[in-house]
Amino acid sequence: MSAAENASQAGILRAPLEPLWLSAARRGFWGLLIGLVVALVFVILDYRKANSVSQVCMQARIIFLQYQAEKGEWPKACDLAAPGGQFGGFNLAPMTAAVAKCQVPGKWLFMPKSATGGPAVVFTPAEPGRSYERAFEAVDGWVDDGKADQGDLLIREDAALLRLSAE
Repeated sequence: MSAAENASQAGILRAPLEPLWLSAARRGFWGLLIGLVVALVFVILDYRKANSVSQVCMQARIIFLQYQAEKGEWPKACDLAAPGGQFGGFNLAPMTAAVAKCQVPGKWLFMPKSATGGPAVVFTPAEPGRSYERAFEAVDGWVDDGKADQGDLLIREDAALLRLSAE
């Protein structure tokens, strides 16, 4: 084999048409953009879940505080999805609709005597973990003090408690 035949089989090396730094910057920009879009999707999903949770918290707080103000006592323990006949004359449709639309799976209960001592709306997640906690931490920032272990909304591994107080 001659040198001319060897050179044609090896191919010709060509210099890139753009500087290496420009190519690296372009790839870095696209990587950063894709990463931000993925993170934004998770934030939007968490905030959508948190919005559905805050609706339940607001509606439950309205119903139970109104009941306490009118009757002078707290209602008996009940499931928020089906509160029962003790709420005759109260419009429970907004609360039960909010519970049905809640995007965090679990069970909503009202307890006249909770772990905190007073009446509370208690949420027990079907799947405890970071996803449930992220949604409730966002709600805590909206309706309470933003601290998961203090204030009226307490977030724990196995349950979240919205303390109610009639002042």
